[in-house]
Amino acid sequence: MNVIWLLFFACLTTSAPGADSTWNHPLREKIPGLQHGAFPSASMKVNVGYNIFLPPDYATNTAARYPVIYYLHGMDGHESSYPDYARMLAEAIRTRAVPPVILVLASGGGTSFFADALDSSVMGETCIVRELVPHIDANYRTVAAREGRSLHGYSMGGFGALKLGFKHPEVFDSVVAHAATLADAAQMKDNLGTVFTKMFGGDKKLFDASDPLVLVGQNADKFRGRLAIRIALGSKDEFLETNRQLHRRLEELKVPHEFEVIPGVSHSKDPLYKKVALQGFQFSARNFSQPK
Repeated sequence: MNVIWLLFFACLTTSAPGADSTWNHPLREKIPGLQHGAFPSASMKVNVGYNIFLPPDYATNTAARYPVIYYLHGMDGHESSYPDYARMLAEAIRTRAVPPVILVLASGGGTSFFADALDSSVMGETCIVRELVPHIDANYRTVAAREGRSLHGYSMGGFGALKLGFKHPEVFDSVVAHAATLADAAQMKDNLGTVFTKMFGGDKKLFDASDPLVLVGQNADKFRGRLAIRIALGSKDEFLETNRQLHRRLEELKVPHEFEVIPGVSHSKDPLYKKVALQGFQFSARNFSQPK
């Protein structure tokens, strides 16, 4: 078991497999422009939390509608795990490196891999695609169409962003996957057996239905030309080879995408984001458009 999988395995000692003790984690600090909210989840039967960053002119420019970036957290995370992503976006907007956009920090279950569990006890996919997105569109001035939605994610969230983007190009316009935890069913079973059983019933076919490395071949015709894709990670990341595998498969399938490897960076959030966060925001901004 390599170092990254050991770290993931250690996370499982702090929360129940596939689920958090709560799906609602209010912020512990006050961050300008970032506010916590929650919605009643029909699938989870609890209030599910999220954080939303509204651009500085949101309150005054009341005629404007804004595109939305949805950020998916890493392993054992939740909506308040990484508020620094909002700080980075705020700075990018302040310096006019990107136009004003909304950012939603989502909660998808600590070890869900943004899938729906076989026993329906954890609904990481439904919660995001079928519940959170409509809630945000109904309660904020968004561009309420796929052309105004982008998915970002780190580690498990990178896996989730690719998976949800590949499955739902009718909902999302672009995907930015940072240090995506890409692994096949055998690796998941060997290294995260409890999660593999909880979320996928220990069944390779069920895992394959969520695996970006499988979905890319099954759904390429569905998202080619509709979904903009950016993949970025460090040269020392434990999942570099599987990300390269996805990159090569996208090339074979003639799916346009960006693939960037940052020299000397491991599977570590802050060093990676120092190099690529702004490019990710700009990538989403370039691909937003008005609904057709």
